[in-house]
Amino acid sequence: MSMISIIIPVFNAEKYIDACLSALRNLDYPKDQYEIIVADNGSTDNTLEIIKCYPVKLFIKPRVTISALRNFGSEKAKGEIFAFIDSDCIAPVNWLRKSIEFLNRPNVGVVGCWYQLPVNTSFIERTWDIHTMLRRSQIGNIDWIPSGNLIIPKNIFYKIKGFDESLFTSEDVDICQRIHNLGLSVYSHPQLAIIHMGNAKTLKTFLQKEKWRGEGTIQNFLHDFPHLKWNNAIIFTGITLLASLGILFGLCVGIIKGTYTVLFCSLITIFLIPLYLTFKAVIYSKKWQYFLPLAFLFLIYAFARILSISNPKMWQVILQKGKNYNESKKNI
Repeated sequence: MSMISIIIPVFNAEKYIDACLSALRNLDYPKDQYEIIVADNGSTDNTLEIIKCYPVKLFIKPRVTISALRNFGSEKAKGEIFAFIDSDCIAPVNWLRKSIEFLNRPNVGVVGCWYQLPVNTSFIERTWDIHTMLRRSQIGNIDWIPSGNLIIPKNIFYKIKGFDESLFTSEDVDICQRIHNLGLSVYSHPQLAIIHMGNAKTLKTFLQKEKWRGEGTIQNFLHDFPHLKWNNAIIFTGITLLASLGILFGLCVGIIKGTYTVLFCSLITIFLIPLYLTFKAVIYSKKWQYFLPLAFLFLIYAFARILSISNPKMWQVILQKGKNYNESKKNI
């Protein structure tokens, strides 16, 4: 059997880390054929005390991005396979065994699956999960899988140089793109779905999380400027931003000239994609009772992605990347 290193990035995870580690210790994989590595980002709660109750390898590297933390954990790993899981996740008992089975299929570069819900959930969690049901049910090659449930051979991980440490988020989208660029597939299977306990449970948390993810999406989009990385999330954000600007412009035109055509068209545009995505999700899930709340969450999602543009630290990183690119071109 292949030796596997399970790598967990951690920061102030006292609420979930015990359940995560307990599940990993009970996997139906030979105990001497996998190790658990915890990379801590400088936790200040009881996380470290809980971790020390388990036979795991603990390493600390404070104040770095989650990508850097994952890479740091991989540097300490001895396995032939790296299994990345987040500290707020619970793996099924056959997680490693099934992962190896799918990795052995032809042309597979990485395996994993989208998250599933825990038993006790909030209305926000249940509503947003309707959106992810379709992705979680897919079998075979997909565009990307979350880095909190991503299993990859060591040789492929180092061939693509690991996670991009400059990214705040969306490191999973980026690494899966680079695996596709090698001509390998990103293989998903619902048997690999893990329980994600750290979902947004309130509207405020949902807005904050999607704003944070949006920052990574924009970074990823401009990462190799001038070669832009287009995807559905960035197209959605762009259309929503243009529609929002159109609403402001149309309102001004309406006040000055008394014609509201631009305002009306912009309002239709800003609602169009959320309604389309909502229809798609409820048709698949057959949960029509969630139509209005899911449409509302998609609007919040769109608003959060617009807000993500306002982070100055993100633009500093992007501008530095652009500066480095121009300097490298001059040196050629």
